[in-house]
Amino acid sequence: MKGLIDMPARFSLYKVEGQSMTPALGQGDYLLVRACGTSAGQPRRGHIVVVTVAEGSHLKRIVGLPGERLTFTEGTLLIDGDRLSEPYLRGLPPYLGLEASEYSLAAGEYFVMGDNRGRSTDSRHFGPVTRSTIESTVVCRVWPPLR
Repeated sequence: MKGLIDMPARFSLYKVEGQSMTPALGQGDYLLVRACGTSAGQPRRGHIVVVTVAEGSHLKRIVGLPGERLTFTEGTLLIDGDRLSEPYLRGLPPYLGLEASEYSLAAGEYFVMGDNRGRSTDSRHFGPVTRSTIESTVVCRVWPPLR
């Protein structure tokens, strides 16, 4: 993902690079994102965000919130023992062919994943992220307009 244009009111235009957010977002889509300041409110489950970690900036979806326990088992993502409904996956498996694992999030930690789980570098690789690493939230796709 690459920031292209800075706009007033803490908005930026980003271009999607890669396939980790397919089917929701595709290679070459342009997104309007809003910088996450202290007045922007708390990130919520399902929000698509730009996170900056040692490996760089990544476009991901928040699936786990502070204090939750996430379990990946038999192709299912569980939050505190309950299956997470993920309609945005549009039929893609929530946890594709990877080892069963469990994560317990501390206060202030979020778990982020790409929608295309088999092609995503996310919290399974770089660990949970903190509020300070969530740099912006996606507002909308601006191009292509009909997708």
